[in-house]
Amino acid sequence: MEERNLVKRQVHINPSFGGDNDRLDFVTICFSGEFPNLLLQARSLAKYANDLIKDWTIVINSEIDVVEREKVFLSLQKELNNSNFNTFWIERKDIINIGLPEMHGSRSQQILKIVIANYIEDKFYVLLDAKNHAIRPLKKEFFVRDDKAVVHREEYEAWNPFCQWFSKAFQLVGLPQERQLYQKYQSTTPYVMETKIVRECMNNELINSSKPWYYFVSLMGDQDDSITEFSLYGAMLEHFHVNSIRTLRNYVTLFAGYPSDHKHIMSFIGKMKDEHIKFFGIHRSARLNMDENISLAIEWVSCSLFSSVENGVIFLKKGFVKDYYLPD
Repeated sequence: MEERNLVKRQVHINPSFGGDNDRLDFVTICFSGEFPNLLLQARSLAKYANDLIKDWTIVINSEIDVVEREKVFLSLQKELNNSNFNTFWIERKDIINIGLPEMHGSRSQQILKIVIANYIEDKFYVLLDAKNHAIRPLKKEFFVRDDKAVVHREEYEAWNPFCQWFSKAFQLVGLPQERQLYQKYQSTTPYVMETKIVRECMNNELINSSKPWYYFVSLMGDQDDSITEFSLYGAMLEHFHVNSIRTLRNYVTLFAGYPSDHKHIMSFIGKMKDEHIKFFGIHRSARLNMDENISLAIEWVSCSLFSSVENGVIFLKKGFVKDYYLPD
């Protein structure tokens, strides 16, 4: 693994941390436009996962210059100043050359979520999007138990596009195309990934097609051959008969455009009070009105992620206050 580790740049190193087999690797895939969310995620992990994470690897899915990178490094170091885990940075150009800049951003993200398994040494890694941030203390048992990944079951209605993507992925691996099988596998982050199974997603000998795995993942979602990274991963889990532990979902996410009405947005924000919810997520393109901004900021203050409601609202409206720094 020595050559693979050469692509990692150190962001924050805890010199007193000598390694701990009871900790987990975390991985975040991030666009440059998501840097505010990434820094909030860093703040949350330093607060709520300080004794859980061994290495946190950030994969940047953008071409950025040295000046911009150094500014982000300084901001990350500020947020991680007292963290007990190591943080590394990888740029996509260092690990893949499939022509990602020409792809739709969400599709290149999905390819990177699979490729990063080549740079993980542990059995599991917790995969995050930049929009995910912790709101309560995290324990290993939330992610891995009895040496099995903890995942949640999804309810894919027949109309859900994920049924099409899972169907195609299962077809590629020669599995029955049954909705009850798809519902064993989740489709959003946080997601506990079993490293060796993710690597099998890149094994073209297992795919019943002359086209490579990344062809299917790179297609837009409305194309017949399209799949997602998680539908391919689910197909491989099913193919290799991997057992997981299934629990209730422990996160809630505001996506761009979903939910769309005020009542449901407020309901999602209200779920942050539930002790079972460990992560909250907000997509970089989500648009909230002022009442929704204030309600979310109040919850963030209660989680000690911002010192005041005003600072939480500033983050939602502006992201940074200056030079890639978040409001405190």
